[in-house]
Amino acid sequence: MSKYNLSWQATDEQLLDALLLATGGEGGATLQDVLLMIDALDGDVMSLEDLEQGLEKLVSAGFVMVQKNKLALSEQFLAKYEQATLTSTEEAPESPLQKLLSQTPLTEAGIQQARTESLKKYKLKNHYQQYQEQFG
Repeated sequence: MSKYNLSWQATDEQLLDALLLATGGEGGATLQDVLLMIDALDGDVMSLEDLEQGLEKLVSAGFVMVQKNKLALSEQFLAKYEQATLTSTEEAPESPLQKLLSQTPLTEAGIQQARTESLKKYKLKNHYQQYQEQFG
């Protein structure tokens, strides 16, 4: 059995949507800004576990990068997202983000690499704890 969740979840889409809005599609955003955006959109407070798993998957897919203390969307993701929004129709049952995620495979090796190389230095738990103390 896989040690990682290799399927996309609704929280992954929620996280990606919040990143799009928090960054305006360019530059980076702090984790606090992303979490505040999720709260503003859905009234949800994402759990640390959902956040860790979501970021691991999004980084492993090449959609999100960690730049200093900010999260940024990759050019690769933005190009694919633009294409997905241009080809989507209002009658389609899934959003462009859902469609894009469902077409992107996940691997254990990719998630492990994202965890040990990109996210290890980011200190996600510390950023999350700061957010909880300030806004939780």
